[in-house]
Amino acid sequence: MVRSETRDGVTTITLTPHLSADWSQVKRFMALIAAVVFVVAAAWTAAGIWLALPFAGFEVGLLCYLMYRVCFRLSYLYQRVIIEPHRVRVQQGVRGPPRREWELRRPDAHLHLIMPVKAIDLMRLRLCDDQGGVELAAFLNGEGREEARQALRRAGLVETADRWWETARP
Repeated sequence: MVRSETRDGVTTITLTPHLSADWSQVKRFMALIAAVVFVVAAAWTAAGIWLALPFAGFEVGLLCYLMYRVCFRLSYLYQRVIIEPHRVRVQQGVRGPPRREWELRRPDAHLHLIMPVKAIDLMRLRLCDDQGGVELAAFLNGEGREEARQALRRAGLVETADRWWETARP
């Protein structure tokens, strides 16, 4: 998801992943699965197969751990591009203050596109200056990356590409 806002000459573009379920919905799903698994395990335990209960606990615990590792981080992951008159800052983090931050000089900062080689590949976006660069929107799908590209262009960043002859689009 791409959100852009401009205040007092400073443009802030926030990139977040597209999700089918947020963290609270995932927690409800895990509770539902745990309830079903434990009801079945309790029935097997009542029938005398007590070994079903520890395996049910292991199964639910593993499911919850994996859902946490995948969904919690993606629910709160963000990249924020702050375009000011003299510099461009990129902040990246998971919920709360940014964990990493890059600063690029504004006159030299540009958006560099790495076009896909194969049809199944996605276009890659890099924000670069003379000193280096940072990859943007790696967690977005193709449409999201195109939205991010357009938002960065509207904010005034110059666009370059590795195969410039293929990108002559408005």
